[in-house]
Amino acid sequence: MIRMRRLLDLETPRRWAVGLGCLLMALAVVNVSIGRRSLAAEKAPANAAKKPAPKKKKKAPPVPPKLSDVKAPEDFEVTLFAVPPKVNYPTCLSAAPTGELFVGVDPQGSIGKESNQGKVLRCLDTDGDGKADAINEFCKADHPRGLIYDAGRLWVLHPPMLTLFHDDDLDGVADRQEVLLENISTDYVKKRGADHTTNGIRMGIDGWIYIAVGDFGMIDAKGVDGETISHRGGGVLRVRPDGREMEFVCIGLRNIMDVAIDPYLNLFTRDNTNDGGGWDIRVSHLLPSANYGYPSLYLNFPEETMPPLGMFGGGSGCGVLHLDEPSWPSEYGQATYTCDWGRQQIFRHRFPKNQATFDADQETFVKIPRPTDLDVDGSGRLYLASWKNGMFVYQGPEVGFVARVVPKGHQPRPFPNLKELSDKQLVELLADPSGVARLHAQQEILRRNPTTASIRAIEKLAADSHAPLAGRVAAIFTLKQWRGRDAHPYLLQLIEDDKVREFALKALADRKSQLGEVPLEPFLAGLSDSDPRVQAQAIIGLGRIGDPKAVPDLLPLTQRREDLPAPTGEPLHAQPDPGRTLPHLAVQAIIATGGVTECLAALDGPYADGALQALRKMHTTEAVEGLIKRLPTTTDPAQREALLVTLIRLYHREAPYKEGWWGTRPDTRGPYFQAVTWEGSEPIAAAIKEALQADERLAGKAETELARHRVAIEGLAAKATQPKETEEVMTVTVPKADPSNPNQIGNLEYAAIVKRFGQAKGDVNRGAALFKSQTCRACHSVVNGQKAIGPHLVDIGKRSKTPELLESILKPSERIAQGFDTYAFVLQDGEVINGFIVRESSDTVEIRQGNGKGRVLPLAYIDERVRQKTSTMPKGMVDNLTPEQLADLVAYLKSLH
Repeated sequence: MIRMRRLLDLETPRRWAVGLGCLLMALAVVNVSIGRRSLAAEKAPANAAKKPAPKKKKKAPPVPPKLSDVKAPEDFEVTLFAVPPKVNYPTCLSAAPTGELFVGVDPQGSIGKESNQGKVLRCLDTDGDGKADAINEFCKADHPRGLIYDAGRLWVLHPPMLTLFHDDDLDGVADRQEVLLENISTDYVKKRGADHTTNGIRMGIDGWIYIAVGDFGMIDAKGVDGETISHRGGGVLRVRPDGREMEFVCIGLRNIMDVAIDPYLNLFTRDNTNDGGGWDIRVSHLLPSANYGYPSLYLNFPEETMPPLGMFGGGSGCGVLHLDEPSWPSEYGQATYTCDWGRQQIFRHRFPKNQATFDADQETFVKIPRPTDLDVDGSGRLYLASWKNGMFVYQGPEVGFVARVVPKGHQPRPFPNLKELSDKQLVELLADPSGVARLHAQQEILRRNPTTASIRAIEKLAADSHAPLAGRVAAIFTLKQWRGRDAHPYLLQLIEDDKVREFALKALADRKSQLGEVPLEPFLAGLSDSDPRVQAQAIIGLGRIGDPKAVPDLLPLTQRREDLPAPTGEPLHAQPDPGRTLPHLAVQAIIATGGVTECLAALDGPYADGALQALRKMHTTEAVEGLIKRLPTTTDPAQREALLVTLIRLYHREAPYKEGWWGTRPDTRGPYFQAVTWEGSEPIAAAIKEALQADERLAGKAETELARHRVAIEGLAAKATQPKETEEVMTVTVPKADPSNPNQIGNLEYAAIVKRFGQAKGDVNRGAALFKSQTCRACHSVVNGQKAIGPHLVDIGKRSKTPELLESILKPSERIAQGFDTYAFVLQDGEVINGFIVRESSDTVEIRQGNGKGRVLPLAYIDERVRQKTSTMPKGMVDNLTPEQLADLVAYLKSLH
């Protein structure tokens, strides 16, 4: 017998309204089956008169790719390298140095779930005309998301696995495969699709494979060495090419698709938005050990996060690449490129240095439909993947293409046969101006047995002050990979060289399996170096070594430098802040050392604030007992409050990640997503009560911080830290066309609407007025900071073309913005509720229903959730307008940048 569950009702101050593209709940006819329970609409009686089914209009065939789809700078030449149906649905690319292009093909798109659909194609241009004329299947792999090719080996990231395919006879077809990583995602790849899973992969000159991790995270990911990792949320993972020593580089990202790596091992990415929740497209410099704050820190605890380089509004970040190519003009050949599916552009970034990080910089390089990835071969030919005509699932064979871009007059430099080169020639290639040449020369060297002569030649290059810095860095990490611990004495000598000190320190601490005899002294000395980049590597290295003896030396760097003031703009989480880089890294390093005793001892000194920042994330009984012991004896009111806040923060800890996903709108209140108590919680509660009894002045601070940290202790009140939202109540009904007015859209055929729309010249001002009168603003925001129920329109003019906007308005179910779906929730008592997810926590889902009410559904009471295919924006929202007025409305939307 199923007991009735009482659901929590959440009344909202706004009656939910309908606007352009907004998600009005419960308008779709639910038609799903779950076990024996059917959600289909009731069947009509057998003798009921049947109305003739309306004739379905055939869709216009998709427009095949054409050269004009790719708009590059005038001094570049574009060719369509590979087109459908032979090459379609390209998700990822990897160019061999010799020019073969490997294309990951996934007809399932981002949310398809059928198996045995994915593959990797090998494409060759045998006659040099810029078009692939020899195409074959290299291997099969579902959901290919990242590729790396080197000398007959192809690493394929296809969640939940990283697999190495071997082409032993070099005939262009894989002969065998070995799984290197398992479970580097969750079962949501099968439940939802691959849109938030692990994605692109790149190999750095340090030999690590860097993996972009979406916010599915991973549960019990396992390498070939048996090491396992579970992590909730997005970040960057890395692993050795043989599947060993898996570790996270950084965390707190949302849903990144790729990682760009420059010659100096700086990592960059273009993260995705959280659909109007304040986390816009952000370009970030990814530093080891950093936490970028999504979803639990960035809104209410931004001072604890690593800031982005810049935020760039709406969009959909995809593949990224750092290009280091001498055959291109320097302003293009040494730059980072990022794809944005939503903006339909590839951006060029030339990040200027600023302290230990960089400043934001972004310019449009290429306009191309739905770019997904890009890569370059050893001769300087750049390949771009497009998802033209595609959406989120299979749309037929005519989807996507691959373009090739080179500077006009480009003379491809033939790439040498590395196997035929001598050791001396390979070392010389380590200093080549091409990043592709350096990486593949290094890999060939590592395949050979080290000789005394080759070791000395590489050491000579590493020490050569006249050699290109990129070549010296390549030499340093070739030595480290080739010789392991035996390279350490030489690396210690290189620390004396100002130009490569940063990289010698990085190489010394690069492998946790080889840290046994690495001394602290050079890292401690690096903390006071005049170069903030050396300081950063020293901090990171000390965190990796993990010796608490370093804590007293790290604590001074937890303080912000006076000449690097904090940003004053709002919101704080969106502001670039080079001055926060070293303090953030220093706190993270202290936490990694586990130096609780050293932090407690520092509470009497000038760096108590930094010690407390670290202690707030050290969930040990020693930390709790030390703080509790100190609380009643501290006479300084400010420190008493700081101790109280630290204990409140330690009351909960993050639960282990074992199942589930937080959805596209996770709870962002923080500081934990799934907060649980632990053995330190009861002593903390008792200590807080005792402190409040002894000092009533702490009551106000305690109430505020208990609420901010969402800690409920029996007998203690928590004061709300945020005012209740008040929103304008807007009641909206779907407008009806006047049957006597033949010019209104509701009385016209679709073709006639499109024709008249195309002939009209829209007026932005009139469109802005219509945006209000049609109540589009009831669900859509057009200003940053406004709360949106439906898709965020702040910069829709950048992200959508006019035909797409027109279709979204007239046929809302044709293009449902990803992340704005309606779901049918089947509860254990048989009730079915339709709603749009507003926020999802570890134990509840908050939805908005079609009646304007909010409702909180306990996850434990939900049997299943089923995504609806029909948009909750009803058709006919502009039926009372003329096509000319619709042109005004679209002109206004196009003006939003």
